[in-house]
Amino acid sequence: MHLADYLLLGSKTSNILGKYDETELQLIKPKTKVNVTVNNLEDNMKISQSSMRTSELAAKDHRRDDGWKCFMYLVISQSYKEDDEIRTNAEKLLSIVRSPEMRIYDMGYQDQTANMINFFNKIDSSEELKAAITAIGADNHYAFLKTSQQDFIDKEEEKIKEEAEKPNAEGVKAAKEVRKAIEALDRFLMVMKEMTDKTEYDDIAAEINEVIKDINSRIAARITRQENSKEEEEASMQE
Repeated sequence: MHLADYLLLGSKTSNILGKYDETELQLIKPKTKVNVTVNNLEDNMKISQSSMRTSELAAKDHRRDDGWKCFMYLVISQSYKEDDEIRTNAEKLLSIVRSPEMRIYDMGYQDQTANMINFFNKIDSSEELKAAITAIGADNHYAFLKTSQQDFIDKEEEKIKEEAEKPNAEGVKAAKEVRKAIEALDRFLMVMKEMTDKTEYDDIAAEINEVIKDINSRIAARITRQENSKEEEEASMQE
């Protein structure tokens, strides 16, 4: 695995953990460990925040910011409607959109992504909140918000992949720490599942395993391309 592969694995694992209630599931310590090791690896790969802020990525970020503002201001405006049903449903969403953690357009990329994921998880897990969105006519706004968030994540991952590898002793050491943190997380999830019988631990493990499978597939494809390229080069030299 390249350093960028470990960075992608750590970042995706952190995003997965952000979808779950860290207090109820006691995820604070393992999540912090993963985040610390990911940040350390990122530093050692010399991928600064400024290098990540390409014009394309910034445009994707502005698009999701605008999507959030459209959704938020629609909720606020509908809370003043004379129609009792619309106003009541808007008020169910009002405390969420006005919470400090949803001032996302003032945040850095990572914090905004994490808070957006938590927001979607909260809405999608509540039939009442989903019904409220429909009742105030915000389905299209919510769908656009989700799309713009995913577009940003896809572009950010693409940027990470494009970063040139800068292998160094500290970078390799940092990558090993990411692997150790995720291995420790895996053991934690197994123990907590046995102790509490909560299905969320299995769900988290399954999502992380899917990430690992995806990265391994990419690595295999990369190796195949490299081998094919080498064979073609050797064949051309023999002609």
